[in-house]
Amino acid sequence: MKYLLKTALIFWIAIGSAQTKLELTPKGFLPLEIAMPNHPINELIEMSKDWAYSHYFVKGCDIFDVTTNSLTIEAPYENAYYYRNLGVEYDFDIKYTLKIVFGENQKYTLTFTVKEIYINNNPIKTTVTDFFTSEGILKDAFKEAKPSLEISVNKIIKSYTKYIAQ
Repeated sequence: MKYLLKTALIFWIAIGSAQTKLELTPKGFLPLEIAMPNHPINELIEMSKDWAYSHYFVKGCDIFDVTTNSLTIEAPYENAYYYRNLGVEYDFDIKYTLKIVFGENQKYTLTFTVKEIYINNNPIKTTVTDFFTSEGILKDAFKEAKPSLEISVNKIIKSYTKYIAQ
């Protein structure tokens, strides 16, 4: 019985970590290519719209550039990342776009872009590329911000991929 439980646990961990995660680079988040669920593309477009409206009904979202095989969703995300300075934690909100392109090769591409960053509902001039030096090295001030933003972005991506996989 213990052997069976250990095997099941290892299998569950492997499956849970199998999904590729987005990582913040000096150029932003690189596009992610995922195997397409077994649905017609027009149905996937409608499911994508439903996901956006159901998740952002109160705060609002915008869906635009809709074609026969793609769409773009723009939405806010509260407390997307934080950093601490002298023991004080600062929480930041973002407005992002998620460009979704359903390909003919049974894969779809997600391109996640942070459009704006806010603190206390006020936009700031910082962008995610400001997290890095010109040499592409993460700045010390953003050592906490980068992983916390990546967690938020991957929650959004996981929510979307689970929704359209049903």
